[in-house]
Amino acid sequence: MEKRAVTFASVLQNPIYKNRDMIYSLVPKTGLLHRTEQKNELIMELAPILMNSAVSCVFMYGNPGTGKTSVITELLDELTDEANKRDVNMQQAYVNCSENRTETTILIDILSQLNPKRIYPRVGWTRAKALTEFKKVSNDLNTNIIVVLDEVDYALKESGDDVLYRLSRINERLKSNISTILISNDVRVADYIKPKTQSTLGRVKVIFSAYTAEELYDIVKDRAKNAFNKDVVSDPVMQKIAEIEAARGGDARRVLEMLDSCAKIAISRNSKKITLDLVDEAEKTLEKDTILSVVASLTKHQKLLFLAMIQSTKKQLNGGKVNLLYREVCEKQNVSPLSVRSVRTFIVNLSELGLISSEVTWLRDLRKKSRAISLNLDAATRKKLRKVIRDSI
Repeated sequence: MEKRAVTFASVLQNPIYKNRDMIYSLVPKTGLLHRTEQKNELIMELAPILMNSAVSCVFMYGNPGTGKTSVITELLDELTDEANKRDVNMQQAYVNCSENRTETTILIDILSQLNPKRIYPRVGWTRAKALTEFKKVSNDLNTNIIVVLDEVDYALKESGDDVLYRLSRINERLKSNISTILISNDVRVADYIKPKTQSTLGRVKVIFSAYTAEELYDIVKDRAKNAFNKDVVSDPVMQKIAEIEAARGGDARRVLEMLDSCAKIAISRNSKKITLDLVDEAEKTLEKDTILSVVASLTKHQKLLFLAMIQSTKKQLNGGKVNLLYREVCEKQNVSPLSVRSVRTFIVNLSELGLISSEVTWLRDLRKKSRAISLNLDAATRKKLRKVIRDSI
């Protein structure tokens, strides 16, 4: 059946949305829900800044979509307001380490925010030069500086922990007070930090657990109230959306994406309400879109490995077979394959991303351990994935 054609006019005339931006607002006007405990912990740790005292590294852990960035954004706004009331000088710099993965690029990004009158080059500077400039600018400012390193696990995995070690000890030689907040989606981030660095860092760890179905329902209801017109979405629909995402991982961003996807499907069908049947359709659409975007972001050899697995017709593969298939794909692509150890690491990475299911099992007959790998993908999705990979390598 051919889909109904829509026009810009028909979309704008549909009475679904009142203010769509309210669905995705990082910090909604009504405030963040179900993060009071974490906010209280952070307030207690950050309060000394208002007394002109530096704060040791504060770690914020939690899976994606658990409110880490939203909470720290809200708190830093509140901290800034309080500092202004008390005439406490303060500046802040936010760095996303998934985009800045080396100590040099992190320092240059911080400098660009602390000293916006100067244009800093994105390439060409050594670490020593960036560090010297950072110390100079910090001394000239002579203020309280808060540095937020979001998704810091990316930088630690790729470049090591030198930037953390330096930031943890830098107050010994500066006029400014440098306070550092670290945010990680990887709860094992401490594994990437050397003992020497760990001993200089603060021991404060604020954990952001996955949202429950009840908490996700409250979040969806709060956003829907401000984003949609009255009676567009019912309680059963919001409960179903919350339950689906709670079972999958408790990610608030994904639950809001599903709510928005339901609304767009309703508009495309010229419906004035979001009904239960649209939730299942939205879930399937988002699941496929998410997989495609994740695969597109993989490295070249991760893509080749994943291509080898999705081309196989077998429901389950072992580690040895996957390595063999990977080498065959590399040969066809005229690419030199990486080591078996690298392949093992990639398999773990793909499992962590949710692209495959992987577990180590004991083979009684062969009296050894083996990794069992499986993919739960339909034929249509596999076909799309093969095209995405081939177009990008």
